Amino acid sequence: MPVMTGSDAVVQSLIAEGIDLVFGIPGYHSEHLYGRLMQQDRIRHVLVRHEQGAGYMAIGVARVTGKPACVLSTAGPGALNVATPMGEAYGDGVPLLNIMAEDLSPYLYQDKGLVHESKDQFGVFSRLSQWARQAMSPGEIPGAIHEAMRRMEVNRPRPTVVEIPLDVFQGDGPVEILDRETWARPTGDSGDLERAAALLRDAERPLIWAGGGVINSGAWDELQQVAETLDAPVLTTCSGRGSIPDDHPLALTNISTHGPVTRLMERCDAMLAVGAVFPHLITSRWTLPIPKRLVHIDIDPAQPGKNYPAEIGIHADAKLALGALVAALDGGDVDRDDWVDTARTARADVRRDLSQMAPLEWSLMRTVREALPRETIVACDPHLWGYWAREHFPIYEPRTFLYGLQFGTLGYAYPVGLGAKLAAPDRPVVAIGGDGGFLFTGQELATAVQLGINVPIVIFNDDAYGAIKEDFVRDYDNAYEVDLVNPDFVRYAEAFGAVGLRANPDNLGDTLRRALELDRPSIIDVPAKLRRPLKVD
Repeated sequence: MPVMTGSDAVVQSLIAEGIDLVFGIPGYHSEHLYGRLMQQDRIRHVLVRHEQGAGYMAIGVARVTGKPACVLSTAGPGALNVATPMGEAYGDGVPLLNIMAEDLSPYLYQDKGLVHESKDQFGVFSRLSQWARQAMSPGEIPGAIHEAMRRMEVNRPRPTVVEIPLDVFQGDGPVEILDRETWARPTGDSGDLERAAALLRDAERPLIWAGGGVINSGAWDELQQVAETLDAPVLTTCSGRGSIPDDHPLALTNISTHGPVTRLMERCDAMLAVGAVFPHLITSRWTLPIPKRLVHIDIDPAQPGKNYPAEIGIHADAKLALGALVAALDGGDVDRDDWVDTARTARADVRRDLSQMAPLEWSLMRTVREALPRETIVACDPHLWGYWAREHFPIYEPRTFLYGLQFGTLGYAYPVGLGAKLAAPDRPVVAIGGDGGFLFTGQELATAVQLGINVPIVIFNDDAYGAIKEDFVRDYDNAYEVDLVNPDFVRYAEAFGAVGLRANPDNLGDTLRRALELDRPSIIDVPAKLRRPLKVD
């Protein structure tokens, strides 16, 4: 068994596991690891301006590729700066591997005044991840990284952590590098799948509810096969956008809380939910009329029946389960044209009413969509335009709508977009956010300029934390502590060596097309006062 340092064990293990791109900032506790990184050419390191940006860029890579991505963080403040992206990755089910440095192992958590000492750094990140391990010798590192990767493949792909003390990076010992493996995912009980197929085949008015698990498992082709076989309209969650193209005849999109679609759901006599958790927001606080005849498939065994009772709960990977359903349905197409026409009418009613109720917001979504090629990856902050987009912005391909939903972190869009572009350099990528949120992570414009990453960021600028301002004015008649004094975003871009552009709702489309043709990153400042999304009764 070869003898090597802990740092060599990290580098060689990442290479063996297929990690070829990592994000981070070198620090005192991770210098030895970086000393080994600089001696190889299999892993590319991306230097960011804040560890929060590193975590978000890794999320962008993972969401576009469907594979685990890696962030390197030094101890103390560097580590804790990754906490917010870790929370986002946990909430949205993103496979993020955090290799985290720590203080000297003999003195951990003794309050001895070490450099960058935390009270319990490992404890913090154990709570933010699905699995965490401290490697206390070089020989433990390959097994820890290997298990971290396994957990993200066989479970819901939430983040994992491997923490390594400074002296373990520097020390040496016998190390066995483990080969990359492909692990079997749960297939579901065959009897349950047969019963599910019979239940769905016999239903008169079935619906499908497609969540992020469909995207995570790459199951969009199987989903469409099941939908077309059953002639069942498909509702998608925010995380499931793109699992069926929004212009597919069976696509209802993410509009379940609007009156015409809610009434459609009241008539539904059976539902297939796949890779979805029925969260608080999308179910209107769990008041949506999900039918009693519910088939719920999820890779997380705790999910089926958790928020709504399931007649048939199936612990399975979405791709494998949907493939089995295709076989069990055996191509026995059924004619539910009247039901499908009713669903299309409900969707058309929502679109028609919103286009009249909110002409500015609706036209801005249309303008952005028409300016972008079909395959464009759109990274979006949870801001006023983003609130509209998560329901109504047309999405045509999987892994092209990246939105921080469950944790809801501002500053998500731009660094996630940069990571997406690094992972898919031949595809157009656009980030869209608000003025307040952009300044959470806007310093990553320096990273984009340094690396020549052309990701335009569209800033809908209302000089405020607009969503909270609307709430405060409505509830308290007081715009308290929500108005902002912003920089001139055009000059801000130019100061970094990027291109600064200013647009209005009328010329935004042309400006966005121009930005995508540049050889540098850009900011498009769009002064606009938008509203929260409206609901159709």
